Amino acid sequence: MSVLHIPGNRPYKKYGKGGLIPKADDRCTGCGLCAEKCPAQAISKENPKNTDSEKCIYCMRCVSQCPQSARKVNEAAVLAIAQAIKETCSVRKNNELYI
Repeated sequence: MSVLHIPGNRPYKKYGKGGLIPKADDRCTGCGLCAEKCPAQAISKENPKNTDSEKCIYCMRCVSQCPQSARKVNEAAVLAIAQAIKETCSVRKNNELYI
């Protein structure tokens, strides 16, 4: 039996938080809609201004659902991630087939 060699370095994808955890600002009225709509239950129903960074999946549903537009992500982090994606995706990569 031969050993299959797949190119690349493990882990293939580097995991990182990226600073995209939405936080409530002073416009938050505590209505709880964000906590109700959060699919990961990362927002406390008792205190909707708090987000559990370990549970948050960065779906941004809380941002889109907030009637006060009180939830935002760090704008500098968004710009940095957008730049990294732009650089990574600026060169076309050819498909590879491993059999």
